[in-house]
Amino acid sequence: MKKAILFLAIFCSLSMYAQRNYGTPIQDELPEKLKILRKAIEVNNFPKTIDPIKIDNQYYWKHNTAILCKESEITIIEFGAYLFYNNTWNLRKSYPLKELNKNFGTKKEVMKQSQPYTWANNWRIDRSVFGGWAMWYFIGVTKKGEKVCGYEKIETTNSLLN
Repeated sequence: MKKAILFLAIFCSLSMYAQRNYGTPIQDELPEKLKILRKAIEVNNFPKTIDPIKIDNQYYWKHNTAILCKESEITIIEFGAYLFYNNTWNLRKSYPLKELNKNFGTKKEVMKQSQPYTWANNWRIDRSVFGGWAMWYFIGVTKKGEKVCGYEKIETTNSLLN
């Protein structure tokens, strides 16, 4: 009887974990701090939908993120990522600004006009495989002092490649 209860408990906990679903964001739903800003920074993730690959005991969702501003030079004052769960965007992390320079190749957090900046190895890494939605965001200030933003959603799947 003890073995049956233990087996049932393990099975239930694993099945709940395997079936977790974080939902799909509504098309134009944004976090409050982005809603109030004009979108002036282009953000692109490649690919848009990312399948994991297992290497040793870790799963990797390999992608890159690129940013560009066509209209003017912009100084980035904040950047980070949101995760979508509980039917809303939740701040995952705001990164230190020095990481923008390191990962994207900017100098003093400044994006020059029409200059693309790319973080080639912007990978999600985890010990378990699960899908979900994230959104990279960037907030900056133009030379005229206007606060602007850029963002792009990215979908990760639980469809293992290997």
